[in-house]
Amino acid sequence: MARAADPAGKRTVGIITKCDALQAGDEQGVIRIAKNEVERLTHGWFAVKNRSTQEIMDGVTIEERHKREKHFFSTITPWTELKKDRTGIYALKSFLGGLLYDHISNEFPEVVKDIELLSSSTLKELELLGPSRQTNADQRRFLMRLANVYQHDVTDALSGNYAPELDGDDPLKLRMHIRKLSDKFAECMARSGHAKMFQTVEGGIDKEFARSGGDREDILDWIRGLYQESRGAELPGTVNPRVLENMFRQQSGPWKNIATVYIDRISTAVRKFNDAVFNGRISDDDLKQKLTAKLSRGQKMTHDTANEQLLTILNDERGGILQTVNHYFADTLSAIREKRVLARLEAAGFEDGSNVDLARMLKGVHLSNEDQAVNDIHDTLKAYYKVALKRFTDNVVLQITERLLLGPEGPVKIFSPEMIGDLQDGELTDLAGENFSTSSTRNELVNKYERFHKALDIAKQALL
Repeated sequence: MARAADPAGKRTVGIITKCDALQAGDEQGVIRIAKNEVERLTHGWFAVKNRSTQEIMDGVTIEERHKREKHFFSTITPWTELKKDRTGIYALKSFLGGLLYDHISNEFPEVVKDIELLSSSTLKELELLGPSRQTNADQRRFLMRLANVYQHDVTDALSGNYAPELDGDDPLKLRMHIRKLSDKFAECMARSGHAKMFQTVEGGIDKEFARSGGDREDILDWIRGLYQESRGAELPGTVNPRVLENMFRQQSGPWKNIATVYIDRISTAVRKFNDAVFNGRISDDDLKQKLTAKLSRGQKMTHDTANEQLLTILNDERGGILQTVNHYFADTLSAIREKRVLARLEAAGFEDGSNVDLARMLKGVHLSNEDQAVNDIHDTLKAYYKVALKRFTDNVVLQITERLLLGPEGPVKIFSPEMIGDLQDGELTDLAGENFSTSSTRNELVNKYERFHKALDIAKQALL
């Protein structure tokens, strides 16, 4: 059995018992074994003399047994051939004690490392639970610390100061997700924000407003129809001021849906960020669930406020008169009108350096009052739409995303020391009070850590 467990004989200590019970003539074979000449073992062999059954029945004591053993190995041949440190129970005990000490000494550094790892792991589990939360003061202190850590995480996330170990699409990279969503919002507004596709002065679709699918109705036909339907007491060739406002409202019709989707996605990114922070900072599932539920109510209120703010911005842009002080509108409109005149002249056959027939030129650029009005409405609407589109997109990003959803009262910053300071004692208990499971887990971890700490002290002293 020993050979199967230790084929090389490096860990086995051989022990020969009942040396006095051998038959005459068998002693030399056993002596050779005891001298490690037959079954060679790294630690060699020991010979001892146990009490016989008769000696036990006769009441031979342990002390008497030791005396008889010593007398046997020092006087009875051939046992006197064996070395003194290889015979008797005292020699065996001394050797085993030394062997055990050496083994423990060799293994102890690894044991110390194991204890240190277990102690460190237990301490981390305790740190995740946070300090005890039995009293309102404990609960308020705990939530204050947690809120400060959360605010620090928010500051890092919004400034783009990310931990290097985060994955590329990690929810904690909040500013990256906000930038992506805002860029996509701007692209979607530019691509799909207009109901009709504006044209160039040559009559083709303007590439800036071209898109696949959607309403393919010719925008000039659409403008002409609304112009004719809206004629009132104005003079021929002039435009009812309400017509342009109505056309702009229809042309910017997709804005609300696009912006609503954008706000929803921003809110989702914020919620995922909060979930990721709490998952990393709070190990108590009960506390995490309660805190998430409390903050979700504030998040919903802010989301509703964001949609109300969107309606206000939309009404400012689409609900009243069309107004801008941005010189880009006048510059764009002037450039379009200039291009349109040049396009008419070129269509009439006029080129640079050619002789000019004024009558023919006037005839080439002349349009009916209605055609002139339709073109003018198109160009004015196009120039204004460009200005309003950029203004609306910026206002949604700045006023709703940055100021409201990411601002001091928004869902990404609502969990703050100020919020904790306003909580009543009952609210603190409901939110941060420890349940039985958490309390039991804490006590178990504290006891475990104390045991590891004591074991570590003992182990380190043993190494000295």
